Amino acid sequence: LRSVPVGGGAWPLPLGGGAPPAGPSGAACAFPTPGASAGRPTPPEPVQGVGTVAPWALKMPAPRRKPGASSMDICTTSAIVTGEFDFGKTAEGSSYAVPTKKIARESDVQVFLQSDACKDYMSFVKCLCRKLVGVKISDVTKEPVSTDLQPLLDVLATLSSYVDEIPPKEHTLRYGNPAFRDWHARMCENAERLTEGVLPEALRGAAKELAYYLADSFGNRTRIDYGTGHETNFFVFLYCLARLGVVKEADSRALVLSVFDTYLQLMRKVQQTYGLEPAGSRGCWGLDDYQILPFLFGSAQLINHGLIKPKSIHNPDFIDMFHKDFMYFGCVHYVLSVKKGPITETSPMLNDISVLGRWQKVNHGLLKMYEGEVLSKFPIMQHMAFGSLFAFDPPKA
Repeated sequence: LRSVPVGGGAWPLPLGGGAPPAGPSGAACAFPTPGASAGRPTPPEPVQGVGTVAPWALKMPAPRRKPGASSMDICTTSAIVTGEFDFGKTAEGSSYAVPTKKIARESDVQVFLQSDACKDYMSFVKCLCRKLVGVKISDVTKEPVSTDLQPLLDVLATLSSYVDEIPPKEHTLRYGNPAFRDWHARMCENAERLTEGVLPEALRGAAKELAYYLADSFGNRTRIDYGTGHETNFFVFLYCLARLGVVKEADSRALVLSVFDTYLQLMRKVQQTYGLEPAGSRGCWGLDDYQILPFLFGSAQLINHGLIKPKSIHNPDFIDMFHKDFMYFGCVHYVLSVKKGPITETSPMLNDISVLGRWQKVNHGLLKMYEGEVLSKFPIMQHMAFGSLFAFDPPKA
């Protein structure tokens, strides 16, 4: 026999963890009835104030973080150890360079993961997650956009107008409308000019470097596809603007919930207009055929929310009510609009995530997923280029 603590005492159970004794109705009970426990000692009376839940009962989820708790512990669970992102430490005055590809083999990915650039980039992502806790999109959009971020929204509006001016062509393929190549060519031709409009006069020298990331943020012209690697290029573009001091810490919430959300809407427009193929998609076993960062930031928004739970994605009323204010529900709403069938069939991973009890667990899991399934994957990272602001700097021996 082995003793398992129950209600402050110990109750003997058979070795090997046998099933609990049954009560009069045949259901398992916390303590055996006198008739079912012949020959066994009667369990001690429970201590006042101590629960009497059986040891084989399901473990209850931990209580939610109190609203007044510090957000410093949020988004810290990560395979990539990082510090705090410093918006005040700028790279102004650096010698800028047009980014080039550096990752040619699997071992190069590991070098990148240990580099200062990777750690600083991930500290930027985590910092933004912490800034978003409890913030709705409408909280940000009802406020005036800063003069630093408005040019970014103007760039995205210009690219959206290109979609209106270049309609899709007739074709017989399931994916990949050839008109996308025309749209992509116009975007690339104007990328440097558009980037210059985002930068102050003193930083125009960085336009070529940043324009590379902007041009690679909207899919591949040859394959007519789009995926999480292109999405990461856009966020590296935003990271470089922060490194230059163009994006300030005060702009953090609007950077995600206004600028990045506008980029997301633009990409959905491009995807639906030109039928972009998902790049490296896992089909229904992915979060989304194209994105991951909106789920990450959307889960950060919902941390500590008293009403919305991860399982709420199965409630159509919740999706209709909250998809405009929370990026996570916006993504679910979009998935349901473009895929036929229940989310349990079209997006099993989203369904699996929905059983988690707390948004903080969801956020930590998505953070690890981004590091493991995007930044650590050679097929994705071989296309990433590095310049002076986002550098491929092997750790010194």
